[in-house]
Amino acid sequence: MARQSGFALALYLASRKVNGKARAERRLNRGIATGTEDPERGPERLGVVSVKRPDGVLIWMHVGSEAEALGLPDLIDRLRDARDDAAILITTTRHGPDEVLAARLPSDVIRQHAPFPEGPGASAFLAHWRPDLCLWGDNRLDPVLIEATARAGVPMFLINARVPERPGWRWLPGVRRSLLRKFRYVLAGDTRAVEGLRALTVPPDRIEATGFLQEGGAPLPCSQAERDGLAETLAARPVWLAAGATRDEFGMIIEAHRLAMRRSHRLLLVVQPRDCDDGPALAAELEAAGWVVGLRSRDDEPDPADEVFIADLPDEYGLWYRLAPVALMGGSLTGSGPGARNPYEAAALGSAVLFGPNTGLWRESYERLRDSGAARAVSDTESLARAVEFLLAPDKVAEMAAAAWEVTTSGAEATDRIVALVTEALDMRGV
Repeated sequence: MARQSGFALALYLASRKVNGKARAERRLNRGIATGTEDPERGPERLGVVSVKRPDGVLIWMHVGSEAEALGLPDLIDRLRDARDDAAILITTTRHGPDEVLAARLPSDVIRQHAPFPEGPGASAFLAHWRPDLCLWGDNRLDPVLIEATARAGVPMFLINARVPERPGWRWLPGVRRSLLRKFRYVLAGDTRAVEGLRALTVPPDRIEATGFLQEGGAPLPCSQAERDGLAETLAARPVWLAAGATRDEFGMIIEAHRLAMRRSHRLLLVVQPRDCDDGPALAAELEAAGWVVGLRSRDDEPDPADEVFIADLPDEYGLWYRLAPVALMGGSLTGSGPGARNPYEAAALGSAVLFGPNTGLWRESYERLRDSGAARAVSDTESLARAVEFLLAPDKVAEMAAAAWEVTTSGAEATDRIVALVTEALDMRGV
């Protein structure tokens, strides 16, 4: 099996070299034409680097996309606590809005687009950066870059691991097995991933389930006094939240609330508009339609008679996530607009997460929460209403909240384990 896997990998690598440079350039030009590649960052995809390598230790982290990199700030902070002399390089393969990542990472973290597998890009990348260690956090294994890194003698650790997608030709079996053998240690996201990776011949002594790194950083803050006062006001009323709802979603959310109220007439919907300026107009529209509405920007408190409360003050997501046991992530129901919010915002603060099909940058985060039982997908008004009705049962919402807590707290454990492995590996290298 090992010989067959090695042959399959060698054949795949050889295929990437045929007219490699010309193919890489054509791929870049297509990406620029279709908007999937940044023309200003394009040379990085060919292994051309304009940023100087910093002196000293360099830790290289590779993730699939900017959204996946949002799980790294806490890890970076912890690594720097352990090794304050280390510089950090992050590479991404699938590209979205770079400003999302730039706003969350420390300003001195180096961000680069990973080189294409075609052509000499991988070799040029490694020759320039000379990393002391690689943390690979992408579920897609790049055979060319991983093989080149292994040949350069750089220790590699696979983190956030699941059963990886098949790279390249599906009729070349064994490529994943060969690539997984290149990693010194594998930190899997959960026990199911461990089982799948062991089936791909990862030795039991080189793999463990640590959980996934948590995207989104520290829990959103709120005023504890404000939270306690509102909790007392709401008392035992069932509450659900539409967090960051867009204008296109208002109608669907209100209709879902009307349907859910047939089961619980005391049910309160809290709407946080994505644009706070939409609050007064939404309140006026609902009142004209006969709804009893409270509006936070006019200093209303949630009244027992209120059916909808519009929380249209900025920077209060942390407050309402703490108060609402169920949160629909705004922006996820329709295909227009900026897409869904980060689901870990709600999960980390005890809300069961509901989400629609437009998960945007956070697709993998939503999938992780759904697979763990902490989130539930909805597709339209009726399915949203059914999900809210289902979660009116205290035991059901408690199960989802507990699952969310387990997922979010496991991120800290994963961070601790990675820091320990990195520190040990760098000490062994004498750097």
